[in-house]
Amino acid sequence: MNMQKMLQQAKAMQNKLEKKIKEFEAEEFEFVYQKSITIQIKGNLEIIKMDINKELIDPDDKTMLEEMIAEALNEAISAVTEEKEKITKGSMPF
Repeated sequence: MNMQKMLQQAKAMQNKLEKKIKEFEAEEFEFVYQKSITIQIKGNLEIIKMDINKELIDPDDKTMLEEMIAEALNEAISAVTEEKEKITKGSMPF
């Protein structure tokens, strides 16, 4: 195989991967944490919306709610990051 053709194929693969990543980053995901907190997050990790079950809102236990929100956000980010890795690793020829 000639070098020019290999370079063209590599560039085409790179362009295809970049397109997939851009599409993924614009995609929206919904993550539900313990049936109490729902997070809508984009593939680029931008938080779009968060819905908190009103039963969780206890003015006397602000710390618990803050901890649950942090855990929910971290789990949502981890889930989206795992999905993105599937795209990037699946596109590598080696």
